[in-house]
Amino acid sequence: MTNQRFEALSRICLNNWHYINRKTLSFNREINFFTGHSGSGKSTVIDAMQIVLYANTDGRGFFNKAAADDSDRNLIEYLRGMVNIGENNEFAYLRNQNFSSTIVLELQRTDTEECQCVGIVFDVDTSTNEISRRFFWHRGPLWDSGYRTARRTMSIAEVEGYLQSHYGKEEYFATSHNERFRRQLYDVYLGGLDSEKFPLLFKRAIPFRMNIRLEDFVKEYICMEQDIHIDDMQESVMQYGRMRKKIEDTYIEISILKEMQEKYGLVLEKEENIRKNGYFTGRLEILELKERAGELTDKAALSRDDLQKQERLKDGLDEQIAELTAQGEELLKRISSTGYEDLKTRLESLNELLEHLNKSEVKWRQTAERLNAWIDQETTSNQTIWDIEEFEKNTIDGEKLERLKKSIAEMRKEAEDLKSEAAAILRDLKRQERQLKEELAQLKAGSKAYPKYLEHARSYIQRRLLEETGKAVEVHVMADLLDIRNEEWRNAVEGYLGGNKLSLVVPPAYAEDALRIYSELDKNEYFRVAVLDTEKAGKDTPTVLEDALCEEVEVREAYLKPYLERLLGQVVKCRSIDELRGCRIGVTPDCMVYHTFRLQQMNPEQYTKSAYIGKDSVRQRIRLLEKALSEMEKKRAPEETTVRECEAVLSLEQLSEEISVYLEWQKDMGDLKERQKEKKRLEQKLLKLKEENVDQWEKERSAVSALADGKRRERDAVSRRIYEINTRITQMAQAVTAVEQELLAKDREFMQDDLLEAEFAEYMAGKENPRYEKLKDTFTGRLNAAAEARDQAFQTLMDARGEYARKYPNRNFSITSRDNREYEKLMEILECDHLEEYRQIAAEQARSAVEHFKDDFMFKIRSAIREALQRKDELNRIISRLDFGKDKYQFVIGKNKGADGRFYDMFMDDSLEVNPNELSEAVDNQMNLFTMEHESQYGELIEELINVFIPPDNATPEQMEEAKRNMDKYADYRTYLSFDMQQLIQNEDEVIRIRLSKMIKKNSGGEGQNPLYVALLASFAQAYRISMPESVRRNPTIRLVVLDEAFSKMDAEKVASCIELIRGLGFQAIISATNDKIQNYVENVDKTFVFANPNKKSISIQEFERESFPQLMKELDEGEEDD
Repeated sequence: MTNQRFEALSRICLNNWHYINRKTLSFNREINFFTGHSGSGKSTVIDAMQIVLYANTDGRGFFNKAAADDSDRNLIEYLRGMVNIGENNEFAYLRNQNFSSTIVLELQRTDTEECQCVGIVFDVDTSTNEISRRFFWHRGPLWDSGYRTARRTMSIAEVEGYLQSHYGKEEYFATSHNERFRRQLYDVYLGGLDSEKFPLLFKRAIPFRMNIRLEDFVKEYICMEQDIHIDDMQESVMQYGRMRKKIEDTYIEISILKEMQEKYGLVLEKEENIRKNGYFTGRLEILELKERAGELTDKAALSRDDLQKQERLKDGLDEQIAELTAQGEELLKRISSTGYEDLKTRLESLNELLEHLNKSEVKWRQTAERLNAWIDQETTSNQTIWDIEEFEKNTIDGEKLERLKKSIAEMRKEAEDLKSEAAAILRDLKRQERQLKEELAQLKAGSKAYPKYLEHARSYIQRRLLEETGKAVEVHVMADLLDIRNEEWRNAVEGYLGGNKLSLVVPPAYAEDALRIYSELDKNEYFRVAVLDTEKAGKDTPTVLEDALCEEVEVREAYLKPYLERLLGQVVKCRSIDELRGCRIGVTPDCMVYHTFRLQQMNPEQYTKSAYIGKDSVRQRIRLLEKALSEMEKKRAPEETTVRECEAVLSLEQLSEEISVYLEWQKDMGDLKERQKEKKRLEQKLLKLKEENVDQWEKERSAVSALADGKRRERDAVSRRIYEINTRITQMAQAVTAVEQELLAKDREFMQDDLLEAEFAEYMAGKENPRYEKLKDTFTGRLNAAAEARDQAFQTLMDARGEYARKYPNRNFSITSRDNREYEKLMEILECDHLEEYRQIAAEQARSAVEHFKDDFMFKIRSAIREALQRKDELNRIISRLDFGKDKYQFVIGKNKGADGRFYDMFMDDSLEVNPNELSEAVDNQMNLFTMEHESQYGELIEELINVFIPPDNATPEQMEEAKRNMDKYADYRTYLSFDMQQLIQNEDEVIRIRLSKMIKKNSGGEGQNPLYVALLASFAQAYRISMPESVRRNPTIRLVVLDEAFSKMDAEKVASCIELIRGLGFQAIISATNDKIQNYVENVDKTFVFANPNKKSISIQEFERESFPQLMKELDEGEEDD
């Protein structure tokens, strides 16, 4: 194996990479050793190699991982050479002008000595840290120029230009696309490596912490995944599954159709009940109509007899009425001849007239009485009183009446105006009184009764601050945060502060927010509200004069004191005019203020009604309010008296009628006496006539008239009876006609049914004196019950049809059809035709499924398992010839020990065979895919495995994803295997084998690392196809293995064994370790690279071949002594 050809890493060229400005290193084809103190730059070179070998410029997954798992080093730090991080996370770099960097690996074939180079060039803009890149490959060795111009590293454009001018099209390749270069790199330049497993293996090997279980490592890196195409098999099995499902679905559909046929039979049964009960009901209805027609005819005959009797009685009454009427007329003639009736008529008319005249007199008298109330009013003039007196005496004429009415109207107008004026004053007083009472109530309740606009503004700002800051910020009125030390100066402080004491105040931290929120308020409504900028006011430092008014004010919050000193610190307390004139601004206890050479009294309201500072201000305001309320009551009393007096005046008589009405009343009063005299004369004449025979005649005539009226009433009653009888006879005639017509129609409509008629006749024969109406009602109830049962049965049928339509939407059958023909026709078709057709298709599909399952799956899995076992044997043969100290190891690959291992024997059994042409067409036997021997042993497992590859119908996305994961799992041959390693210990007469998957967790140090190294190196042997015959391999691969601190827990003997194993497998290795362990390595390696970075800004690298090792050890020893 050591003589096999491969691509050796011969040199690496670095320009402007971290703390390396330019360097070319030459490597031995076997074991290379990087050593130096921690931080000396070993990882810097290894990371540069990884960028090219992975074609990956991100680097975050592998940069400096050998030094620290949590390393966050990035590409720009490597390129610009970051030296430290200053304050405020500022970076400092070695390279601060735009520059280029190159990393180039030279690979040399060990058989032909031909070289090729793969590398990357970067252009860096230091102003933005933008990085441009270009991967490239070219034939031949590294350029003699070291990829530099005379003064600097070549840029991307310069490298591409050089490639184009010095190489043919087939001799170089350059691209900025990582993935495109990666495909070329692994497929061609590195000899055909797995593009996924190689970089993963290489990355894990460098820090070699092995954070993966041994069995998983062997599975992933020894037994590579094989792409077993199961599409044809899966499609074939799915086709069969679909056909089998179709047959099952057809059986299900037939059973559903049969259930619906049974439900339809129930509907027909209910329909027959309806027909029978309907027939009986119809027959009884006809019999009932015949009976009703006979009854009506009999009643009509009786009514006609009664009619004749009533007509004869009416004729007799008519004769009696005629005779009595003649007698009354004769008596009336006798009375009329005396003139009595005319006098009686005139008297009745006169009485009506007198009643009207009396009403006019009463109205005049009542009006006069109401007018007398005006005489007592002080505002009534003498002329008005005289006119009222004339009205009362009934001597007033139209002109005076007009004057009286106008005078009264003027007095009412004066009263209305006076009432309106007093009412307006009262309303204003009540409004003021209500406001004072509200304010007084608030003060007595402990509130200072601030103006409503101020409270509204405070509430709004407090609510908005809560929304903005999420905190309940207190918004105070400044007066609440102040108090006055000396009562003598209370009024002066209140008056001078004026509106400033009502400023809204918040803590300084929220002042800016409060000011911004204040700007949201309506300026027309809240212009009197002010918000204090406590943040700026608290920082103010005003000058305070001696005896300043601010001395009398205490503040609860310190941030308010500068503001109060600003307002009151220049205001001097004075007690006389001379003192006031002696200062620029001064005040006296009695609220005189001197300012800008002006002397002025303060507004008293500011220190009375608007006093808000301290508790004493509340008591003072309560006293003032109570006094104001008392004065308000005194002001209200006279106005209320005025309103009452005006209302009394307005309730007096106002002569609301027209003048003509009053004059008409006056005229009627004049006519009354004459008409009363006329009435008396008529009554005397009538009395005289009654004393003669007229009185007797009147009595006789009244008796005759009363008797005639009685006979007329009796005749009218008889006439009404005659009308009622005639109406009844007409109605009965109409009813008989209607019944006969209905009967005729029923007879015509009724369909005779001999069977039902015989059953009906038999039923009626058992009834004595049948009551047709009651029987009809009975059968009508049964008919309705049967109809309801039929409807329920049909609804059940429609529900079943609806469910069927939802399940089989393509059938498109009517759900509400009253017959079942299309459903029954479909059932006949399904039972006769489709089942047989589906059975034949399923049989063909089953044969195809057997062939595909065997060829595309079973044999491929078995073949893959056999290859894995062969690969295991081959690797075991390789490592069996190599000693790892005293230990020897073997890979163990066999049947999975878990649940999935039950399938292993099924794949590997020699009885696996089947003849698809021998399959039965019976559905139940179609999946018996194998010979009787194999089927009897593995039938259930086969069925279970096949079902894995048949996706579930109508599955959710989650279920389909789960099904896909299972398909991928069971299409991977490794699912059926277990993976392990065992240690071989040779005793005198036997070899002891120890499984390592469990034991390795118990061992520590070198013993625990040994099998991991064997597995790792075997993985590289697999990745580089070392065991593949030369004749089969297309191109030689690289053999590079990089290990950083790999043997830290091993002693010198174990290290030597590991390195010997690497040699024996034919790898080119780069092993990195700190120089304190150099003695464990130096005798076993071929070349040593000593790294140093003393100032953390420049990496130096010295190369030592094997023959120079004694000198190297001497220098290192001397260096340690100097330290």
